[in-house]
Amino acid sequence: MTIRFGDEIGRLSLPGVGRARAAFVARGGVGAVLAELEERAADGGFRTVAVRYDRLPRLTSLIDDVLGRLADLALATWPEWCGEGASAPWRKAAGRLCGLGRRPLPRGFTATAAARELALAIDAAPLLFALATDDEAPPPGALLGLARAAEWLAQAPARVLVVVPEGLAASDELDPVAFDATHLGIDAPDDLDVSPAPAATVRASPLIGFPNPSSGGEMRLAERLGRDPELAGLFRFNVHVETTRGTRPIVDLAWEAGKVVVEVDGYYFHSDIRAFSNDRRRDYELTISGFLVLRLPEAEVVEDVALAVEKIRDVVALRRSATHADEGGR
Repeated sequence: MTIRFGDEIGRLSLPGVGRARAAFVARGGVGAVLAELEERAADGGFRTVAVRYDRLPRLTSLIDDVLGRLADLALATWPEWCGEGASAPWRKAAGRLCGLGRRPLPRGFTATAAARELALAIDAAPLLFALATDDEAPPPGALLGLARAAEWLAQAPARVLVVVPEGLAASDELDPVAFDATHLGIDAPDDLDVSPAPAATVRASPLIGFPNPSSGGEMRLAERLGRDPELAGLFRFNVHVETTRGTRPIVDLAWEAGKVVVEVDGYYFHSDIRAFSNDRRRDYELTISGFLVLRLPEAEVVEDVALAVEKIRDVVALRRSATHADEGGR
């Protein structure tokens, strides 16, 4: 019997705070699981930070890489940091670095202490980390490094899910996180693009009302729209909108009064079958609810944010002209 993703994903259980656990997924399913985690975060009121590797680095490099990515997220959200943190000296030193535009990684603190403080800066509640790889044949020791890094992150404290291909389930190197692991079978079409990301990618689930700090496209749009004489203050970032189907999706940007939605799509988080189908369902629900939906590829926004803003301006003008025409005909 063929088991489809929709039937399987409900079995994905999340680890408790301070715990790390593995999820083994069939080929093509890593991105789908990460998309599912982000959806759950939006519905459950917690934040995820997902780091996805095409090739796993060694343990020391992996920890340094995760710390660097956490620091980038914290820098993007500074000075709007959450909570007070466990270490006032760290906050003071880290804030000084942020003021200089540098990563908040002050010297004199262990990697564990830095991870704890960075996680608290991003969200006062424990984060859900996903450490994922598409690599089906990692070099010896790489998976043990991944498992150890997951255990280290769990001390933040955080919940950590290790998402790897099913073919790696028999590896002894994953024993530290394999207890009570989830195995997800996904029936992906033969023509589905399952190419891994060309390099490590990181994505954090958004905070309501703010651009996603892990999205270069959203951050650039926020800066450019904020100083546009016509569009400044019109759009809100990462807010729920109501649909006639009773759903409340979080959209990247919304002009709520004009019922215009802008989505900034990163290819490797929107190209698998799960994300692709969800995006089309969401567009349908938004369209029948009276919204105009503009989808912008994140890579294009990063490359030419001015062009992206002009596209948004065109959609806003279209909506305003239609509204004026309706009012004139009454």
